Amino acid sequence: MKKNTRQLYGKLLGSMAKAYGIDVADVSKEFAVEIPQETKLNDAIQESSDFLSRITMATVEDTKGQALEMGVEGLLAKRTEITGGAVRQPNMAGAPTGSSWEVAFTEFDVAIKYITLDQWARYKDFFQRYMNAVRRQIALDKITIGFHGESRATTSDPVANPLGQDVNVGWLKTIQTQAPARYMTRGAVVDVISLGAAGDYKNLDALVYDLYASIAVEDRTGNEVVIVGSALIADDVNKGLTKNAGTPTEKAVGITELSNQYGGLPALQVPKFPDMGVLVTDLENLHLYTQEGRMRRNNVEESNANRVVDYISSNDAYAIGNLKAVAAVHAPNMAFKEA
Repeated sequence: MKKNTRQLYGKLLGSMAKAYGIDVADVSKEFAVEIPQETKLNDAIQESSDFLSRITMATVEDTKGQALEMGVEGLLAKRTEITGGAVRQPNMAGAPTGSSWEVAFTEFDVAIKYITLDQWARYKDFFQRYMNAVRRQIALDKITIGFHGESRATTSDPVANPLGQDVNVGWLKTIQTQAPARYMTRGAVVDVISLGAAGDYKNLDALVYDLYASIAVEDRTGNEVVIVGSALIADDVNKGLTKNAGTPTEKAVGITELSNQYGGLPALQVPKFPDMGVLVTDLENLHLYTQEGRMRRNNVEESNANRVVDYISSNDAYAIGNLKAVAAVHAPNMAFKEA
C-alpha cells in the first residue's frame, strides 16, 4: 500500500470509528453495529441496487415468523343488512397470507487488494469508492441468494454452490416449498416446460400470461411485473429479428426495464436471476428481512495477502408477503422446443 493510500485508509478507519462510536483501535476487532448505524448501513445497501429499492426490506426482532403483507386480503367494499343482531365485519389488514421465514447468520466479507486501494487513492472520492464497492457487493450477494438459495448449511461450500445455494433459503425456493401450486414444474411432459412452436407454450407472452392468470383477481395489486431470464429474452429477440429480417426489435437486452411487455406485464431483467427463469409478482411482495441488533463488523488489514478485509455479518431471511400473489417456473425444467 502506497504512503498516500495508507493515509487515506487510516482516515477511513477513523471515520468508521467515529460513525460507530468506538475507538479507532477497535475497528479491527469485531463489534456490534448499533441500531441507528445498522439502519443506515442497510438503507445504503438497499439504495445501492435499483432492484432492492423496489422490494420490501425491513428489520425484524424475532428469529422466525410469518410474513405479513400490510395490504388487505380480498375486497373491502361490501353491504350489510343490520338486522337480527348482525354487525358489520371489517376485512383484516395484514392478513397472514405470507410465507414463514427464519433468519440465518450470513457473512458478507469483502476483500480489497492493495493495488485496488492504490488506484482509488488517485481520486478525491476515495472514501465513497470504498464504501460503494462494499455495499454493491453485499447487495448483489443478497439478490443472488434470493433467487438461488435452497438451504442453510452449517458451513457453506462456494465451490460446489457458487450461487449461494446453501447459504439461505431464497424467494424461489420458498414459493416451491410453501406454495407449490404457484410454482410451475411441468407441461405435457413431467419435469419439462417447453417453449416454442412445438412446445407447451408457443411463445413467452403465452407463458407469462398463463402465470399471471393463475393469480386471482382479488390478489392482484395492479403493480405486477414479470422478471424474465436473459436466455429467454435472447431467444425471443432472435426470433423477432429473424421474423422482421433484421429490423431492430422493441425488446432491449441487457437493461433492467425492457421496452416491451410480456403477457401484458412490464418486463424486467434483474442481475443474477436464473437464465431460464420467469417470476410474476408485485416486487413489493418479495421481502428481505434483517434481524435487528445482530449486525457485526470489523475491518482488518491482512498484509500477508496484500489486502484489507471488511468483515460484515447479519442475520437475514427471505419471505413472500402474499403467497397467493406470486407465480413462477422452475427454471431448470424450462426447455426450447421448435419442432
